[in-house]
Amino acid sequence: MGKAVYFICADDEFIADNRAQEIFAELAKDAVCDMSKEVVQGSAGNSADAQKICAQAIEAAATMSLFGGKKIVWLRGLNFINDANGRSKDTQAALEKMAETAAKFKPDEVAFLISACPVDKRKKAFKMLKEISEFESFESANATEACMQLLKTRAEKLGVELGYDAAEILISTVAANPRMALQELEKLASYVNFQGKITTKDVLTLVPIFGEGNFFELVSLYYEGDLEKSAAAIHRYFFTNKNASARPILTNLQRQNSMLIQIRALMDDGKLPKTDRWLPKGSLERLADEYAEVFKSDSKTAYNIFTQNPFAVGRLAPIASKTPLKKLIDNQMNFVKAFEELIKRGSNSDEQVMRELYLKA
Repeated sequence: MGKAVYFICADDEFIADNRAQEIFAELAKDAVCDMSKEVVQGSAGNSADAQKICAQAIEAAATMSLFGGKKIVWLRGLNFINDANGRSKDTQAALEKMAETAAKFKPDEVAFLISACPVDKRKKAFKMLKEISEFESFESANATEACMQLLKTRAEKLGVELGYDAAEILISTVAANPRMALQELEKLASYVNFQGKITTKDVLTLVPIFGEGNFFELVSLYYEGDLEKSAAAIHRYFFTNKNASARPILTNLQRQNSMLIQIRALMDDGKLPKTDRWLPKGSLERLADEYAEVFKSDSKTAYNIFTQNPFAVGRLAPIASKTPLKKLIDNQMNFVKAFEELIKRGSNSDEQVMRELYLKA
C-alpha cells in the first residue's frame, strides 16, 4: 500500500517546493473535499516557532476531515532540519517526536508530505523521516545537476523531449536558476505545441540570457551586420526605456568580444575548429590544462574563457569563425571610444552614440 509519509528535500527551496507541489496535487485528487487538505507553513525563526510548527503539523494530520476520507497534509518549506536552525535541543526533540508520530500514520487514512530545505543528513530527525517515508532528494554537487533533474521531470510531464545539450544550454543561459529554467521550459514547450523535441536552436533563439534583460538583442545584432535591423532595435530599446543607458550594452559587448578574441585566436592556432556550428563537446575543456600557465587566476571572468560555461562559449563559435581577429580587436577599440564619447557628450547622447557604433560595425 506504500507509506503515509512523503519526504522531499533539496539544495534549493524552489526545487523542493516544486516537487512537493506535484505530489500534493496528485494526492489531492482523492480528497473528499477541500477540508481534507491542509498546508502548514514550516519556516521557523526560532526554537519556539519550530516546536509550534511540529505540533501544528501533527495535529493537522491527526484531525480527520468533517466528511471523513483521507487527510492530506503538506508541511511546506521546513527549514530547521539543519545545523544553523536546528541546534536547539528542544527543536530536535520536537522534530523527533513528529517523526515518531508520523511513523504510526496509516497510508489509507493520512498522507503526510514534508518539503524541506536545507537539511543536515547527520541529524537524527532527518534519518528517522527518511526511514519512514517515500523519500526523494534533489540535492547534488552543483546547481546545474539539480536544475537538470528538475527540467527532465517537468519535460516529461509537458510531453516534450529536451535533449541533454539543449538542457545544458538552457541551464547556462538562465544561470542555473531553477525557477527561471522552468518558466523558460514552459515557453519552449508551448513553442513546439507540447509535442516533439526542443532543440538547442530553439533554446538559443527563444531564451534570453538571464540578467542581461532586453538589451541582449542589441548585443546579438552587433555581429549580424544588418544596419536596418540594428537601427530599429536601438530605437525600440531607447524609446521603451526612457531612462536607458548605453553602458550596460557596451559592457556586455566588451565582455562577449573578449571571449570571441580568445576563441578566434585558438581557431587561428588550430586548437579549435572553425565552424558554423557550436564547438564540439569537450573541445574547450581539453585545452584548459594546456593554457593553465597563461591564465593564472581561477576567478570567473570573460578574460579567461576556461572559467566560463563551455556551452556559453561554444555558442559563440559561428561568430568567431566568420570574424577575423583584427576585426575583433578593432571592435574592442571602438567600444572604448564609444565609452569615451558617452562621457564627453554627457546626458541624452546614448542613442546617438550607439547608432554611430553600430554603423562602424
